[in-house]
Amino acid sequence: MNIFKDKIMMTIVLAVCASIMPQLFFKNGFLLSYLLKIGLESSDVLILLSLPSVLLFFLSIPFAHYADQYGKKKIGVSGILLTIVGFSLLILAGFFSLQTSINFIIGGIVLFSIGLSALLSGWFSLLSPLIPEAIRGSFFGTLRVSWQIFAIGCSFILTFILEKNTSLEAYQLILAFFTCVLVIQIYLYLKIPEVEKTRPEKKSIVRILFGISEVPGYMPFCAYCFLLMLATGAWPVTMGLLEKNVLHFSDDMIVHMGTLLFSGSVLGFYIGGKMVDKFGTKMVFLAVHFLYFLFLFLVILRSIVPVSLMQYFGFLTFGLGLIQAASSIALTSEMIALSPVKNKSVIISVCTSLQWGGAAISGVISGKLIEYGILSKTWEFKGLMLSNYDTLLVFSSVMVFVFIVTLGLIPSVATTKKAQWIPYSSKTL
Repeated sequence: MNIFKDKIMMTIVLAVCASIMPQLFFKNGFLLSYLLKIGLESSDVLILLSLPSVLLFFLSIPFAHYADQYGKKKIGVSGILLTIVGFSLLILAGFFSLQTSINFIIGGIVLFSIGLSALLSGWFSLLSPLIPEAIRGSFFGTLRVSWQIFAIGCSFILTFILEKNTSLEAYQLILAFFTCVLVIQIYLYLKIPEVEKTRPEKKSIVRILFGISEVPGYMPFCAYCFLLMLATGAWPVTMGLLEKNVLHFSDDMIVHMGTLLFSGSVLGFYIGGKMVDKFGTKMVFLAVHFLYFLFLFLVILRSIVPVSLMQYFGFLTFGLGLIQAASSIALTSEMIALSPVKNKSVIISVCTSLQWGGAAISGVISGKLIEYGILSKTWEFKGLMLSNYDTLLVFSSVMVFVFIVTLGLIPSVATTKKAQWIPYSSKTL
């Protein structure tokens, strides 16, 4: 029996690793470089890379309801198939003229996002009965560290490839490889047993949603999650555009920044878990707000630091990855502690979709500010020459500091719980 359970848990880890890089391409600068190479404007890239957050915001709850009613694996497999079709369209976009390629890119990102919404909707509910409660924390900790290490290894390989070849064809071959890996994910996902076959009571989504207001502390916490993501959701893409368009980092340097982001996340998951266990979620969130404010603001001081831009931005990216990961552990711990047993998929999806919504609005607003030229392309602060991307990062820095006042919305139920390591984040498994 133990061998059987070990085999299932190994399958889960491999399934997550098989799916993770396409999701992370939206954050690590790879798709950003690919879309800019095709010829898209920076403002369009900001908006397009925010599309997954927009669609996850709208679709997470309906898909979670369908997963509870009709089967988590049935919805999940359909989702994986859509992610494969979506990435195939992104590959094809590189073969056509700019106007035609934009249609392929929009279609590809939309289909990928719909598929990801379907896959993630019942993911925790599928895994929950498979992992014994006594080892749940350690298993999901191992899961997160495993896909992070896998992502770091892949990123180092991609950096090496892009050092040698930055042609459009190189990007397409890389996308094609990871699309094939998504096909392998279907095989692994189908091997995960769906233990809970019984369907919950036939309640409409509307009735379930109205009932959430009766869950103590849950909706105020959801409001806090939305505001935190509104303040911080756009910084990875904004930072990448600053590095590409203003600082003129090469493609391999930008992917290397993504590697440092993942490396910081590995440490952040560990530190975040320890801090939640020792101090509770509220203290972690307080530290997150101050550190986000500091690290985002430090971007504008780059011209006066006595180190190279590569080293300085590597330090900032590593630190922001650590902060983001610690924040996600605290968010997950509080969310699981507050959520009830009945209709768990839908109720958890309410919180996660609001986080997606905050990130989506952040990205769309940033993109429109750039597109309409509302922000000055260059400006000076105390002798420092800065750009419109710096304006967006400073605004995020100030906003996350101001939102410290919203910490009162957190009941901090998870103060007395162990840190939760369920496979949820930015939005990743």
